[in-house]
Amino acid sequence: MKNVLVLTDFSTNAYTAAEAGLLLAGKLHTDLLLFHTYINYQTITSYGGGGWVVDEYTERKHQDRIGLAAMTEGLESMSGQLDPEDRKPAINSESNDSDLGLDVEDLIRRKNVEMIVMGSRSHQPEDIGFGADTNAVIEYSKRPVLITPAGTNLGKVHKILFATDFEEGDVEAVHYMARLARLFHWKLEIVHVCDSGYNHCNNKEADFKNQLEKLDITGLNYLEINGKDIIKRIHRFLSDEPKTILAMVHVQNSFLVRLFQHSLVHKALVSQNTPLLIFPSKMYHKNK
Repeated sequence: MKNVLVLTDFSTNAYTAAEAGLLLAGKLHTDLLLFHTYINYQTITSYGGGGWVVDEYTERKHQDRIGLAAMTEGLESMSGQLDPEDRKPAINSESNDSDLGLDVEDLIRRKNVEMIVMGSRSHQPEDIGFGADTNAVIEYSKRPVLITPAGTNLGKVHKILFATDFEEGDVEAVHYMARLARLFHWKLEIVHVCDSGYNHCNNKEADFKNQLEKLDITGLNYLEINGKDIIKRIHRFLSDEPKTILAMVHVQNSFLVRLFQHSLVHKALVSQNTPLLIFPSKMYHKNK
């Protein structure tokens, strides 16, 4: 059985992510796997220098069991509210005290992970989010990663907005999103940000549009918007499109890396409640 993997640190945003993971597992007919790592990047230096004090390790492990049990109980209660045609997923949990990125890579291999869900950073500094932990997950993941800010409710989402620069893997990502759109009754819109003063028509764009036409996806819409700053232009566009998931393919050293480091985007994701769906380019390598 496949699993939707929910990464949790028991913060408020992590519970939001767990609820999103439950809905996804129901629609995708998978089970749900909760995962928590004892390690955090505030203490990783002392950890690497010779291990934790035994009492600290024992307390972390104890709190881990309590947190996972409470989250599992809450999700099992919520699963009774899933639509009748959805699968009521089995909810399992695991934890570890190693690097989160390596853990994700291992879980994908062992647990047949379909998708990863995690909460974005809130105003609480300990929340899982746009820091070393998120970058580690994306670096090692070969499955889609959904990052959910506070207030996310997939049941109220009505559209996926896929930002494309005609990279390798974009068409395959559209296939995946079309499936989600059918299951959740979402619209699927593809957008490319272009400089109005630049002739953007090229072979990559023409080939991409040609492949889109062959997909024959009902309700698929493609548009171009003008702007020189890709990130600002997309988020300005999203401000007029509430209840939308922003999606894109992650390519190493692409503009997505700058998105993670852009403080204005961090604030926009929280204030606008814009979930971010990332498709790592490793998904489309032959040896995946």
